Amino acid sequence: MLSYEGIFFEADMVDLIHSLETEKLAKVNDEIHCTFKYHPTTDEIFNDIVGRTFEIYLIGYGNDGQNSGFEILFPDELKDYYINYDEQNPTVLKKPHITASLAEGAKASNTKNLNFKPLEKPVKLVGRFGYWIKGENKEYLSYEPHSKDKTR
Repeated sequence: MLSYEGIFFEADMVDLIHSLETEKLAKVNDEIHCTFKYHPTTDEIFNDIVGRTFEIYLIGYGNDGQNSGFEILFPDELKDYYINYDEQNPTVLKKPHITASLAEGAKASNTKNLNFKPLEKPVKLVGRFGYWIKGENKEYLSYEPHSKDKTR
């Protein structure tokens, strides 16, 4: 099942993100991404950009002792693909963000609630658009087009 889709960061980019945290929490997130849509429907699967590399910018940082993360800014080219609406208010998009680390028992989904303070200057990152696939016994990241008849 396609669990969620978004921009994923790997290797040096993950190291850079963690180096910018002012306070690393107990659980370090090693699968750093910005979710564009959780449980996308068939019409929300974006095979036209999957696997492509994009530059984004970290523009703010927040940490409330439970969640540590960054607000991000992505190019205009991606704005139509970002359909991560707030569950409480389905007409409002969540602030684009990534979770860097968490306290024990904290939920990554709460990073959206952080009060992000602007960074001194934006930090450029490079990530790839991909899909997080969750199967019966395995979870993995895919940069391959997804069959639209296997969304659930």
